[in-house]
Amino acid sequence: MVDSIDPIALAALRPGMPVARLADALGSLWRPLPPHKAGRADILENSHGFVARLDVDGAVAWLKYDWRFPTAAPVDGVHMGASLAATRDARPDLAIEADRLGGPDGRYGFHDYPDGSRLLVTFTMGVVNRIQLFRLDATFAEALPPPYPEPAGAPGAPFADPALKLAVLSALLDAKAIDLGTPEQLAAHVLGRAVDPDEEGYAPIPEVRDWLERYPLDDALLARVTKLVLDGGSAIYPYVDSYWGGEDAQFDVATLAGIEHCPNLAEFHVTALIGTVDLRQLTVLPNLRVIHVGVDVAHLEALLAMPALEAVGQMSDAAYGEATGHGAARAVYEALKARGVRVWVHWMTHTGPGEPPAFE
Repeated sequence: MVDSIDPIALAALRPGMPVARLADALGSLWRPLPPHKAGRADILENSHGFVARLDVDGAVAWLKYDWRFPTAAPVDGVHMGASLAATRDARPDLAIEADRLGGPDGRYGFHDYPDGSRLLVTFTMGVVNRIQLFRLDATFAEALPPPYPEPAGAPGAPFADPALKLAVLSALLDAKAIDLGTPEQLAAHVLGRAVDPDEEGYAPIPEVRDWLERYPLDDALLARVTKLVLDGGSAIYPYVDSYWGGEDAQFDVATLAGIEHCPNLAEFHVTALIGTVDLRQLTVLPNLRVIHVGVDVAHLEALLAMPALEAVGQMSDAAYGEATGHGAARAVYEALKARGVRVWVHWMTHTGPGEPPAFE
């Protein structure tokens, strides 16, 4: 459904428009906003970088487009990713702040309209990476905690490793399939009291982790997991440990057992949190199209048993050595390429002269 969104329709939205215009632009993704959202329509935040917010009267009052928004759909004449010079040419009425934002290539530009709305453009690394349109006098409802389900079942269920369930919950957060509110809101719900992250955020909250590990996941929710990422920067971890920086193994995944409960998983990406990926555990996923792994793998031959596979990427010195050799691993890669699978294998560290190319 996300693929059917028209970016031009999103880019044409303006502050002051009725909610019906926002609903039309979102199409089949539109749902009436529950009270706890405080008018925030963020279903496309992670896919298109688009968020809208309604004011207390139910009119569109704030629009945000970030670097993920398609460059081909200009917002009020401004293209995402455009250079400072190109933006000045397109919008000579844009006032560019002289003060630098976060370094020599960061700037703000703005233009105020007679109707009381403002266009605000943020430049990072010399290009547009955020565009906002908003009413200067807008009043918004207060955001409230979402309704929370009752935890149920064994920790981690239906997965063997509770840490894998946390990663799945993060995928559902990214897809806007579940709403946990803010980390502070969830902690307050679980603990029954207010939580100040500056006071309590420097250590994990075991009660919150237990609650998350027992979050009820039915087949309908699990079917919405199409992309799974194992990475220490995922959205779920601040709910357990606000300022965790990857300095320990508390979120490491020991096994992928149970991953078959995500039947529509199409992409699997790993940058951390697991020492070795046993590829045999992924053969139970009939729709898996993309695998990109930055750690070691075991049983490379299992890739040949994945009929939907379209692309494989690996980044590790061991994998690169095997791919450029003449052994069994090279044979697997060549068989995949013959089948039309895109193969990309790159080294992680290199100490010799030059930079060897990726194996493709």
